[in-house]
Amino acid sequence: MSDPQPSPPSWLPRQQIVLAQLASGIIDYAQQIAAGGSFRLPYPSNLQLSLDRLTLLAWQQGAPAPTGVVDLLQLAEQPFGDWKINLVEADVDPDESLLAYGRPTVTCEELGSLRGDVEGEIRENALMRAVMDKARAADAPGSYVAFRELLIRHPAITALDLDTRLAEPDLALLASEVRDAYRPAPPEAIADGVVRTCRGCNGLRLPLDDDRTWVCQDETCPAPGTAGVDHPAAEGVWWLRRELRTFITAPGRAELRIADTLTGLTVPVRLWPDFDACDIAVFDERPWVADIKAWRNPLRLAHRLRQRLFTVPAEAEKAFIVIGKEQVHAHPRYLERLRKACPEVRRGQRVVAVSEAEFVRTVRERAEVSAA
Repeated sequence: MSDPQPSPPSWLPRQQIVLAQLASGIIDYAQQIAAGGSFRLPYPSNLQLSLDRLTLLAWQQGAPAPTGVVDLLQLAEQPFGDWKINLVEADVDPDESLLAYGRPTVTCEELGSLRGDVEGEIRENALMRAVMDKARAADAPGSYVAFRELLIRHPAITALDLDTRLAEPDLALLASEVRDAYRPAPPEAIADGVVRTCRGCNGLRLPLDDDRTWVCQDETCPAPGTAGVDHPAAEGVWWLRRELRTFITAPGRAELRIADTLTGLTVPVRLWPDFDACDIAVFDERPWVADIKAWRNPLRLAHRLRQRLFTVPAEAEKAFIVIGKEQVHAHPRYLERLRKACPEVRRGQRVVAVSEAEFVRTVRERAEVSAA
């Protein structure tokens, strides 16, 4: 019989909390630079606190600790598998990193959101709540749907195109909220007088350090190597705020893709019904409802679902957590790991986790039975 593993000392911080706090600090730091173009001391408090706590982890493991915040930010560029500090309990994969080309990654966004105090997530919730409240007060669910579709289909948009769309009745109601969702394209996006976009996601492509290689900024883009339209910079180009690209646009691609597929099968589909009671509802009688997820890491998604699983409407016959095809392809064991870490979405539960392909197939089968 093996000896029981000793409990960690009480002063040792949890790895998940340290990385979540580090991610929060990096996001705060990136926001300050984006807002002002340069950075002034002091560093965000979450960066300094995470440095102190990461140092404790390093000492306890006998590993080298970052020597300061600059060293910590350089470490954040490296894949976790290259860190000398063991992070086996932190729900991260060896190939993930917190920064890529000096910008927060999707991994950074996901880890930061698990703390529940990330400014970006708060702003996202505040904006979406304002949109929802105004659309509900005007009894205009179409405006809410139009707002979300705009953010999903056009993470980057020219000033003229945005003005044209805001003249449409559904979006006119939410014009101020739409404008609040976008920021001017950053200076580094402009070269040779144009702003480059990606055809795969309609977002921006930004240059690497060599200023000759242009890459899509969306880690979940279905076709990141495909060049899109070049827009004249002088005409003005707007880019969706970072947190909205992560938490609205990325899962939204799967939401619209599923809705388009099921509409083609003549299945009744509603997007974000009852002002976002769920992401998709299908069938008019005994409806099925689904919450679509595009989290990169299944263990982090499991953590979030254990904290907050969506409320299933009483009239729903079935409920699903649907994982987008990009995430399933990137993680062949995604669903297996998710169900193991979050028993609340296993088979037989009220809410069941499935892949995008499985959800579409199951809906098709019910539709065929109903039509027979």
